[in-house]
Amino acid sequence: MLNQKAFFVVLISVVVSKSWAQNNISFINGNTFLGYQAGRNNQSGSANVFIGSTAGYNNSNGIANLFLGQRAGYNNSVGAYNTFIGSSSGENNSVGANNNFIGNGAGLANTEGNFNVFIGSEAGAKNKRGGSNVHIGSYAGRENLEGSANTFIGHNAGVPAGATLNNVTVLGYNALATASNSVILGSNANVGIGTSAPNAKLEITQGTAGSSGLRFTNLTSSSTATALNQTKFLTVNAQGDVVLGSLSGSGRLAAEEGQWKASGDNLVNTNAGGVVIGPGVSNTPAGYRLYVADGVLTEKVKVAVKSTTDWSDRVFESGYRLRGLKEVERYINREKHLPGVPSAEEVVKEGNDLHRTDALLLEKIEELTLYTIQLQKSNVSLQKKVYDLVNVQKNQRKKLAMLEEVLFKKHNKRR
Repeated sequence: MLNQKAFFVVLISVVVSKSWAQNNISFINGNTFLGYQAGRNNQSGSANVFIGSTAGYNNSNGIANLFLGQRAGYNNSVGAYNTFIGSSSGENNSVGANNNFIGNGAGLANTEGNFNVFIGSEAGAKNKRGGSNVHIGSYAGRENLEGSANTFIGHNAGVPAGATLNNVTVLGYNALATASNSVILGSNANVGIGTSAPNAKLEITQGTAGSSGLRFTNLTSSSTATALNQTKFLTVNAQGDVVLGSLSGSGRLAAEEGQWKASGDNLVNTNAGGVVIGPGVSNTPAGYRLYVADGVLTEKVKVAVKSTTDWSDRVFESGYRLRGLKEVERYINREKHLPGVPSAEEVVKEGNDLHRTDALLLEKIEELTLYTIQLQKSNVSLQKKVYDLVNVQKNQRKKLAMLEEVLFKKHNKRR
């Protein structure tokens, strides 16, 4: 007992007798600062406990904070009732209050967020203003910047970089959410209820044969049906998987595995037919896989070209026969459309092949280019002839003027 009293007497005498900057321990205004420059800039803050090198360094008026670890709560100024445990935990917190950060770098970037609980190395490390979050696990919620009311449990559980989501619950290693107001269970994991080895995304084992253990309280046999005159329903197969059933022989082809297969990220139909979208499609010529009524609205269409022979650069080849304009004129007067271009009746009957039409239009543009080049050459030739004629006229005028001058002089001599 005597030794403890002597220790505190020596401790207090050191604090009083030497300047603050030279001490590592301080007890002022109900504060406890232990560590190199812990609570260095404290002014009126009280009831704080800062333990660790530069812990709570910039705290000025914050109260009732517990910072434990090197640079823990380093930039806290007026934030109150925070608990930061771990190196650099809550390092950038300035005004955030009622936060609990445990782990190295936990809540590192938090500045204004309140009522957050981050437990684990770098848990919630990038959160700045989000509040009422619970992140448990190393790197849990690390990429969450300003989202609030989120619960992330598991290593790296949270949201993708740059996302701001609210009211999200994510459970499991590397599990991520991409939409607010959602619950995510695991990353590519199966969920089992009543079983320890689920074989589907959701497997429920109630324990009693003939009972699913699944109940829809607001949807019972006495409820009014919302889909009338339907012959499709949900049922179970031999393994207990929920499948789409039908009373008719047609069923829904999209639900039958024999009609479709997965190929990477694509869904491929395995039969020889095509896919019809919309009512009233009766014309389904061979050679096509998709038939759509009413139209297709898209921002981009790209048509694949199998070979260079399907395009029209042959117009510029040396052996290409370019029709004369007189021949083209006769053809137009007779057929009422350009040579090689289908008539309106043919397009209505056979449809408009976009790839073939584009190639034909380019062919006509290239032919027009050749006609333009020919006309330009003719124009240059005509201009040269006109220039030569002008020069001839100038020379003739000059000679005529000389002749007139000679005749004039002779006439004057006779007089």
